[in-house]
Amino acid sequence: MSKPFYVLGVTHPISWNNAACLLKDGQLVAMVEEERFNRFKHSPRVAPLQAIQYCLAEAGIALDRVDAIGIGWDQGATWLPNFDFKRYNVGKHYLNQLPFKVDGKRTRLVNHHRAHALAAYFASGFQESTVISLDASGGYDSGLLGIGRGKDLEELHRVPNDSSWGVLYGQFTRVLGFRPHSDEGKVMGLAAFGTPQGAFPFIDFASEIPVIDREGMKKHLAGLPVRDAKAPLEQSHKDLAATLQWNFETAVIQMAKWLHAKTGIRNVSMGGGCALNCSTNGKVLMEPFVDRIFVQPAAHDASTALGAAFSVHEEITRQRPAFTMDHAYWGPAFRSEQVEIALQKGLVRNFRKSSDIAADTAELLADGKVVGWFQGRMEIGPRALGGRSILADPRKIETKDRVNNRVKNRESWRPFAPSFLAESFSPFVDKPHPSPFMILAFRGKDGSIEKLPAAAHVDKTIRVQTVEKAANPRYHGLIEAFGKKTGVPCVLNTSFNVAGQPIVCTPFDAISTFFGCGLDVLAIEDYLVFK
Repeated sequence: MSKPFYVLGVTHPISWNNAACLLKDGQLVAMVEEERFNRFKHSPRVAPLQAIQYCLAEAGIALDRVDAIGIGWDQGATWLPNFDFKRYNVGKHYLNQLPFKVDGKRTRLVNHHRAHALAAYFASGFQESTVISLDASGGYDSGLLGIGRGKDLEELHRVPNDSSWGVLYGQFTRVLGFRPHSDEGKVMGLAAFGTPQGAFPFIDFASEIPVIDREGMKKHLAGLPVRDAKAPLEQSHKDLAATLQWNFETAVIQMAKWLHAKTGIRNVSMGGGCALNCSTNGKVLMEPFVDRIFVQPAAHDASTALGAAFSVHEEITRQRPAFTMDHAYWGPAFRSEQVEIALQKGLVRNFRKSSDIAADTAELLADGKVVGWFQGRMEIGPRALGGRSILADPRKIETKDRVNNRVKNRESWRPFAPSFLAESFSPFVDKPHPSPFMILAFRGKDGSIEKLPAAAHVDKTIRVQTVEKAANPRYHGLIEAFGKKTGVPCVLNTSFNVAGQPIVCTPFDAISTFFGCGLDVLAIEDYLVFK
């Protein structure tokens, strides 16, 4: 029997959302973001050292057993010597933070945008697909449009930095008083409260692929007052957010149409940080030329670790990794015995072991309790998917305000999302499509959407997660029990964290967050914890 072939994938430390992953014979073994361990949100320009250690431990191997390593950035040899290191507050030799030599022998530098694209296309399981990957920047470019066929990814167009859609969204996020490179999701949610005012004058939609005039964008932005983060949101701010979202959606749909016209392919794979815009993804899915869509759940820079590992595996073996990402649970898990020890060390007294945690939690939710749900392996990406979630009853509109104000400590207008049984969500949305990663926004059906006032947005869209029993049997069992009790086969789901913090990772994180916010109950493995 031949020994397994291991490929480690890491983000370049220059990235945000730094992460690591490990492939064994082309199958994903583990993947996790560094922020979950060091508790520093996004972990910008921090080498994923703890993430690497976790992935190796999950496989039970040491670093010297890894056959090859991929790094999701390829400008290391030519571009980095001219990089403005002072601006980014990193040392000139920061690649030495990594626990291995970047010498070109065992390590390979993979183009940032190609890594993003491969993380979407190879993980999709599609044998052919158009590919759209957009972010702020990654070296000389800000995106890639291409075609995936079998093990090959053909690049048809590179999006230059001067026409960066990620920079566009980030700069308007700044003008609206939010943090660029972090709060773009807030702007997406705010857009539903406004009215689009038409195309921005600095975007050329007449071109086959829409082009941003960066100097024109700068002049346009210079004329806009920057909202103070503490100032109230006026209707003008909401309209600006809606206009930004409309322009972005229109551009991405035009790119998808361009790719379809060239290929006739009806599958779409999407990656890069801009693919976290679930409203846009949902609009792409609704286009008549799209049958299936896959959006990488860790579409931000974390996915370049996975794409780099995929690229190296294919380069060495000449085979596409035989892997389809049908769930996102690739992070750490903790046994009930470990949880009990953490509870005892934390001097927690009011807890009990449950014989059926799913049924007991469903009962608590139906009674109006807001529950922290900590079960199994942690999710990758920014969306909680039933591993590290805050759950509540979606049937009561007051639930939304309670979770926003008392638990999450965030803006009252921020939307939530429902986790549905995969087999039961189609009556609630138009054009049902598998959505295991809560990264597609669907139009809710009249007559059904009204049953979920706390989980539907003001524009009657819902950002659905479809839960398969095989992927997460315990979470599926909870939703099933809740559905039998209430008649609604879904629960309100948001990430288990408070504003400004990463999603919880360990039992200690969960316990401390539970006692530091307005949660009613913590369901942590087989234990129920009360205040």
